[in-house]
Amino acid sequence: MLSAAEQIFTEQGHFGASMAQIAERAGVAVGTLYNHFEDREALLGALLDRRSDELLEQLDSLLASCAKQPFVEQLRSFVSALFGHFESHRALLHSSLSGEHVPCDRKTDTPRALYIRVETLLKAGHRQKALRPDPDHCFALMLLGAIRATFLRAKFGAPPAPSGSAADAVAEFFMRGAGR
Repeated sequence: MLSAAEQIFTEQGHFGASMAQIAERAGVAVGTLYNHFEDREALLGALLDRRSDELLEQLDSLLASCAKQPFVEQLRSFVSALFGHFESHRALLHSSLSGEHVPCDRKTDTPRALYIRVETLLKAGHRQKALRPDPDHCFALMLLGAIRATFLRAKFGAPPAPSGSAADAVAEFFMRGAGR
């Protein structure tokens, strides 16, 4: 049902998607959909939670697997993983990151969870002396802001960039500003 919902939200947008369309795509009755989700906003929330959980699990695995690599490689892998996930779910996440979906009162821990993972990554950079000191703890927010802005390029009128080159550009930009 969540895969069908993502397809319909991608095709129709949040306002154009209906529970009937989602149920039809999922091959279930509308009532079955309502047995699982109170309304379209609850369904969208569950879908965003699922995608967030997938991303966080992927990032945790990545951080563990590349912990012994030089920091720059860890950074590139981390940013590439984010862009890869974003690319896989571009339409859904674009509207979510742009703040264009309806359930704006919905609370999510995803931004904080991403921040914690970026802080973990940056601690490795500081241990390896690849980063200069960050006494005000700004680097994590700057990196996340650069990633978000790069993903939302079209919103600013910039042409899209392949996720691989975008990830490399963000990592290089970050290292030029935060690196030693």
